[in-house]
Amino acid sequence: MRNNLFFFLIVIFSSLANSYEDPTKYKDIDPNYITLEVTNPSQKVGYTVGDLIKRKVKLTIFKPFLLIEESLPIVGYEKRYRGELLGMTLREASFTKEITNEKSVYEIDLSYQIFTNKNFAKPAAITADYYRLINPENPDNIFKVRVPSFTFAISPIAIFGAVKVENDMSGYRGPFLIDSSQDKKIQIASFITLLVSILLLSYIYSRYTWWPSQNKIFSQIYNKFKKTEVSKENLEAFLKSLHKGLDSSLGQTVFIDNLNLLYKKNNSFKDIEGEINDFFKLSRSYFFDKNKKINKIKAYSWLKSFSLHCRICERRLTIDKIDLKRFNT
Repeated sequence: MRNNLFFFLIVIFSSLANSYEDPTKYKDIDPNYITLEVTNPSQKVGYTVGDLIKRKVKLTIFKPFLLIEESLPIVGYEKRYRGELLGMTLREASFTKEITNEKSVYEIDLSYQIFTNKNFAKPAAITADYYRLINPENPDNIFKVRVPSFTFAISPIAIFGAVKVENDMSGYRGPFLIDSSQDKKIQIASFITLLVSILLLSYIYSRYTWWPSQNKIFSQIYNKFKKTEVSKENLEAFLKSLHKGLDSSLGQTVFIDNLNLLYKKNNSFKDIEGEINDFFKLSRSYFFDKNKKINKIKAYSWLKSFSLHCRICERRLTIDKIDLKRFNT
């Protein structure tokens, strides 16, 4: 067990030794054998703790040289300058390669994360990397290729000593974004629920107004006679209009003997069955029983209430039983 631990420590220290290896140890490769393309972020200022810096390196190596892949950057390696930590760590590293008879092409993606912050804007850099190359025909002679450094600036989260962060809203420092998609869904659902509730309540409580797409036969009758003066002519017209309204609701002439057809077509009229029977009695007394005296004021007032109830029934709403009034002729 101790031997395994000792061997593991040797491997770690060996890798660390390679990480800090002196770049002057190996000769530079002849530029004719390589092409190097490095893509750095366009942003060069405004970085702070937690930010990521992504680099892309494309290295083309011509035969007979090959890349020693163990010399590529190691995830977790902290950048140093003259032995001091720079406050940034290689978080992710990956590469793809394409090898042919003439050359080998490596595309290397590197992602560094910043773990430092400054009170004032300070320059910083991802220091140069050195990849090693080897000629298989001469393995003792190793060369290196230098990947240039990337210089940028680390800025404070807020101006040193300032209280309000809005005084230092740099265009290069992105805002802290909050995912509002769930809130938008809740707002839309709440708005739809509110709209449906308003429509439903307006339909239920609009007993004195007419609702679109609903039958408005008795609505017109009620609005026409609710403010007219009591007279023999108006009472007669009121009775005839209500008869016509019942006929229109059923689609045929309504008599007291075929009221079941009206109830079958619109069951809401069943709630005022007693008032409908009183209406036919009042109509028969007025038109056919001339000797019977009728209180015109009382009859006219009751017809207004009856027409309002018919109007509620044609909209298939429920009438409070307390509102129902019988009329004795």
